[in-house]
Amino acid sequence: MWKKLLVTLIVLVGTFTAGYAYFNYEMNAAVTPFQLQKGQKVVLGKYNNKEIVWDIGNNDNNGKYVLMSSKPIEDNVTLYDSSLPTISTAAALNNRENAMLISPYVNPGIAYCPVTPLKNKINAIVLNANENGILQQSPFLPSSNDIKTGGSLGLTFSDRAYKATRYWLDGYLTGTYLGGNRYNYYFNSWQMEQGVGSIMTIVDFDTRSAIPNSEGIIWDHCKTGANNISFAGIRPFATVDKSKIMFAANISYTDGNWHEYKVDTANFNANNEANPNQLRIQSSLTASFQGIQRNSHSIQRVAKNSTVQLKVNANTGSNTKISVIIYDSTGTDIKYYRMLNSTSGGTNDYSLDLTSIPTGSYQIAVINEEYDSSSNLPVESSPISNLMPLEIVDPLSNLSFTPRTNLTYDSNVNVGDTVGTISSQNGAGTITYTIIADPSYPNEYQNLTLASDGKTVIVDGNPLNAGTYHFKIQAQDSNGNPNPALEITASITVSKANTTVTFDDPNQTKKSVTDAATAWNEAATASPSDGVKITYSKVSGDISLIDIDPDSGEITYKGNGSYGKVTIRATADDDPNTGNDNYNSSYVEKEIVVYAQVDGSVTPDPKSSDANEPTFTANDANVKNGGTIGTIKGEPGTPDDVSGSKITYTYGIKSDGNGSFFAVNSSTGVITTKANLGVDTYHITVTVSDKWSTKEIPVTINVGLAKAENLQYYENKTSSTVINTKTVNFTDKNVEVFATVKGSSNSNPVKYEIKDGSSNVIEINPTSGAVTIRGIGTVTIVATKKGASGQADARAELTFTVTAGSQNFIYTTDSTLQTEMPKTGNYYNAYKETYAPNKTFKVYTTGNAQGTNVTYKLKDGSPMDVISVDSDGTVHILNASTNTQIGKVIVQATSHDPNGNYDDKTI
Repeated sequence: MWKKLLVTLIVLVGTFTAGYAYFNYEMNAAVTPFQLQKGQKVVLGKYNNKEIVWDIGNNDNNGKYVLMSSKPIEDNVTLYDSSLPTISTAAALNNRENAMLISPYVNPGIAYCPVTPLKNKINAIVLNANENGILQQSPFLPSSNDIKTGGSLGLTFSDRAYKATRYWLDGYLTGTYLGGNRYNYYFNSWQMEQGVGSIMTIVDFDTRSAIPNSEGIIWDHCKTGANNISFAGIRPFATVDKSKIMFAANISYTDGNWHEYKVDTANFNANNEANPNQLRIQSSLTASFQGIQRNSHSIQRVAKNSTVQLKVNANTGSNTKISVIIYDSTGTDIKYYRMLNSTSGGTNDYSLDLTSIPTGSYQIAVINEEYDSSSNLPVESSPISNLMPLEIVDPLSNLSFTPRTNLTYDSNVNVGDTVGTISSQNGAGTITYTIIADPSYPNEYQNLTLASDGKTVIVDGNPLNAGTYHFKIQAQDSNGNPNPALEITASITVSKANTTVTFDDPNQTKKSVTDAATAWNEAATASPSDGVKITYSKVSGDISLIDIDPDSGEITYKGNGSYGKVTIRATADDDPNTGNDNYNSSYVEKEIVVYAQVDGSVTPDPKSSDANEPTFTANDANVKNGGTIGTIKGEPGTPDDVSGSKITYTYGIKSDGNGSFFAVNSSTGVITTKANLGVDTYHITVTVSDKWSTKEIPVTINVGLAKAENLQYYENKTSSTVINTKTVNFTDKNVEVFATVKGSSNSNPVKYEIKDGSSNVIEINPTSGAVTIRGIGTVTIVATKKGASGQADARAELTFTVTAGSQNFIYTTDSTLQTEMPKTGNYYNAYKETYAPNKTFKVYTTGNAQGTNVTYKLKDGSPMDVISVDSDGTVHILNASTNTQIGKVIVQATSHDPNGNYDDKTI
């Protein structure tokens, strides 16, 4: 699609797209090998169809777990056998036990009993194939050498002794009373309960090694008659290969819910089966943990109570399920466990609801294990998988928007300016914010976007007009949570900008009735000016005296010779053509006074021979030092306060001409001499002033000469209209002035000169009156004509004004033709240029006066991102216009005369 660009009004249209990508990453770590804890209870085998619970007595016996039944498989078992005779002789004893006595002395009535019945009961424990596969030692009756401190099983007294129950041991003991008398007996062996020690020195009968009393291992009589029979429990021991135990958990944990993983060791050797654990033993089952996903994104963080997908590759077995094990952040301690769904062969996703897991950093593993709800016996499982990190954080919350304060049109709401910031708490990973429309205000979000930080709201597209902008903000974390997104309603308010307006000439404007007859402008300037219109009005005073154009401020006098004063006002506010309301209005006032020009006359002293022009002989006292020449009299101009009646006149004399010879009383207007006057014609200028104006009155004083002729200026050589002022334009051609004495017989020529001798405004031909214009300003042209013999020279003055020229400054179609670009009314039509990156073109003007400077710029208030303009008129294309920029991209040209002979012209 081709796009167009307007220059004096420039349009550039562009479309922008934004993209995003997800970055997946995984981190695998080896799991810390699982280990049962000492005192933990596990289930293994059956006795009399009852599952056996075991205590872990030692969890690191050369790669073995030492198992001790949590309760005796039978309580209060006796070895008494009534068929056994009472031992009475050493020989009898020797015959029965192959002479194992220490000495031939035997205490009649005491005998040992065989432990074979105990072992037979232990051998009745039923184990399945899986259980046999993990045993290093099948259940057995332990001996004192097995269990004693330093024994083969690595146990201590507290490891092996029930808290309140004794149990039979394999093998036989003898001992010595503490009193020192030595007896040679051959007795059965017990492990006493905790808190009970031996009362004699115990010796293992086979090894002849002493067993300290603190071991709680003691011998006792098997048989001392039917009334004194010994009883103890049968406690089987076993050892299991540690490497084949993959995991163990409380049997209640397989209900599909989350369970805080706790190991109960408080009931170690307590002769109970509380809180046993089901063993997971090594098998051909596998589980490879491949990743954690949320909304199809690989994640390492997730909001609390979310559901994630675990990608696991596993094989299937008999009623197998995938379970989840949650470790602490180091992957050392297990914190939570949960059994999930049945295992599906191959790689599959398993849904994991994390509800109730507190926030924190964790490591996650999975295990593929059998599930048997009918039994607590060991089940087959895979090893615990590799670990993957997962941080659980609080869900995204507290979404809020903080608007920037004091947003003001054309100040801090231009393209790129910050108008507010978005914030939230918690959530997983990077939070993504989105600005969307508020359905109740569907278009108010369009010029807002997010800065590169993703959370700062900035102006985009076009500056914001004053008003309130409503929009919505949505937020989701990097996992797409929550879904639907968290959403709030937000707004910003852009205040109207203040305006100031000043009259270009803020001083009171004073116009004579004559000058006021020519319309003039009381122009004001607003700041800022873009989009602002100034409206002019009359507010008080003699408002019927003038009219004021509401758009231009042009003043038209309507007083018909009347004077007065009017207060006018310039009000700056939004230009109605923009349709905007971006500014607070402001106004400024000034006063215009239209006054009647003061006038006056000079009355010669009565001694004058001429009633109109002071004329004296050389001997008259009037021409001597201090003599009276005449009196100036003011004639009504304008009252001091315009509306009243009092007029205060002030009189004076100018220093030009012969003014140094005379003085004027400022209050009375009396003209007196300051020296003796000789025969001559004297020219002075006296003044009469009221508060508003001054009238200069040229006075000719004749001493010893006749009155001069009446020399006067006329509009031109053929006109009979007398003038005393003349105004021309700087650009006028063939200008001249003309003065003459009508009907004079005096043939002396009229000569012309500039009264003050200057030549910066005009030069004048002294004989022809032809004027050469050099600049703008006002001068006085004096015309003189020499009088006849005995007659004073004639003299006349003309106030001559040159005003600034105007320029016919226009935009042209190209650099060579003088064809003006098309216009509609006073405005140039939009200029269109085909968009292309880095393209430039030029605009052209003509009609500016020679010596003026022409410069170009982008008009204040135009969008800055469409084009830039060099001072020579080169336009650089930056971007295509948007629809809202059409008509707002304006190139401004100004022609300026540094000498001031031409008014500046801006188009």
